[in-house]
Amino acid sequence: MKKAVVLGGAGFVGKRLVEMLLDEAPNPAWPVFDEVHVFDQTEFDSDLIIQKPRNEGKPTLTVTRGNICSLGEVEEVVAGAHTVFHMASMVYVGLKRNTLIDRVNIEGTKNVISACQSHGVPYLIYTSSEDVVLSKKPIQDGDESIPYPEQFVHDYVRTKVEGEKLALAADGQSGVRTCSLRPVHIYGPRDPHALIPSLLAFKNGSVPFLLGSGRAKFDFVFVDNVVHAHLLAAKGLENKMTREQIGGEAFFIGEGNCQNYFDWLKPYAASKGIRMPGSRLPYTFVGVLAGFMEFAHRITGTEVPFHRFHQYVLCLDFYFSNEKAESRLGYKPIVTPETGYKRTLNWLDGITL
Repeated sequence: MKKAVVLGGAGFVGKRLVEMLLDEAPNPAWPVFDEVHVFDQTEFDSDLIIQKPRNEGKPTLTVTRGNICSLGEVEEVVAGAHTVFHMASMVYVGLKRNTLIDRVNIEGTKNVISACQSHGVPYLIYTSSEDVVLSKKPIQDGDESIPYPEQFVHDYVRTKVEGEKLALAADGQSGVRTCSLRPVHIYGPRDPHALIPSLLAFKNGSVPFLLGSGRAKFDFVFVDNVVHAHLLAAKGLENKMTREQIGGEAFFIGEGNCQNYFDWLKPYAASKGIRMPGSRLPYTFVGVLAGFMEFAHRITGTEVPFHRFHQYVLCLDFYFSNEKAESRLGYKPIVTPETGYKRTLNWLDGITL
């Protein structure tokens, strides 16, 4: 039995990975599994749990509720696995001190690596983020040679950097081969992180202006393309001919879809009858206001609408090249930006804001 374990399989990207692994007609470039096992502390959608005999050509799906902060639980679930997709992560960019982000993104990753090594799991794919290179400097068409920042703009960035370092350093240790994928900003149906919160912020008037000059470009990638890259990486690690050019390496994953964040958001806002502000706050003033917001947080302890993390992401160029993923993984997007927009818009039509 060839088993894939998806840690964080109830999340945005993890759930889509599971769905695509259960596809009746999978891409021939993807690995084939007999069993897909979901591990998450969040309940998984029961309508996807379909048990079919192997002669019907579809993997069986099993689910375990648990937490990667528990080494024992992780060891139990990865035992016998062929490939582990480590997608369990805490995405938090608020200003309140949150020790859970370290426990999940760093200590949880240590547990995953230890468990894979202890149980002879041959392949581990770590889901990282473009944010591991986020700093106060703009990035245009960046590649994997960009170093990690010397100073972190947020704890989320720090914990994702530490998690990626751990995953890459584990390559070749105790028989486990690893790689790290760095998706740019992921969008698509069921997006919990940016689309809905941004639209709500404009609807309720908490953000009365657009940030920056409007010239800064930001990278977007449809969720199916991210899953496609993960499966190509898994297949590449399996293959002796390609393993050495993938193992221990990090890859940016995008779709060549870079534009100003607010320009990208406009058609979604229009579809919900939300009018976005017409005025813009120049970069210098964004910095002043962000500093004031952070000061207000220190005084009152309350969360604020934005701070310098958002300033650097949204007001400076922050986009990347797919060249390394294309040359080593054979990656090419399987969903165009136009199709991704239509699918996301169709999903958004059914959401009440």
